[in-house]
Amino acid sequence: MIVVSDTTPLRYLAVLGHLDLLPRLFDRVHCPSAVIQECLHPRAPSALRKWAEQPPDWLIVTEVAEVEADLRDVLDAGEAAAIALAQQLRAEVILIDEREGRRCALARGFITAGTLNILAQAGRSEWLDYLAIIERLKTETNFRASQTVIDSAWAASTSR
Repeated sequence: MIVVSDTTPLRYLAVLGHLDLLPRLFDRVHCPSAVIQECLHPRAPSALRKWAEQPPDWLIVTEVAEVEADLRDVLDAGEAAAIALAQQLRAEVILIDEREGRRCALARGFITAGTLNILAQAGRSEWLDYLAIIERLKTETNFRASQTVIDSAWAASTSR
């Protein structure tokens, strides 16, 4: 399975100290160089910047051949490049949190998974306590989701 990541799931997982979940769940993850540039931004969390300075072997950073104008017009650079890379690689899954980015990815036929989905799968695998990590996500980051969305991610992870 080919998986491409946008910046936001990487950011949240870095702050939580759980970037190690990605290779456990997906083996390898691809991301465009635009995502790495966002990860290195001076206002990015220090844990993310440090990680992005020397990405691990399981992260494959790739230049994107072309980003469609309609993506550039409605999404930030990392989201648009992640969807373009997924198209380029014929990926199955895009790791993305933002609503508009998910909408664009779904419209192009991709499966989307966000930070909650990643944490729910890890919780289901008993690698972490889902409710405790969600509390940390809400208090240590700017992540916002309703309890219904949080519960839905958990329910979806247990129905697989």
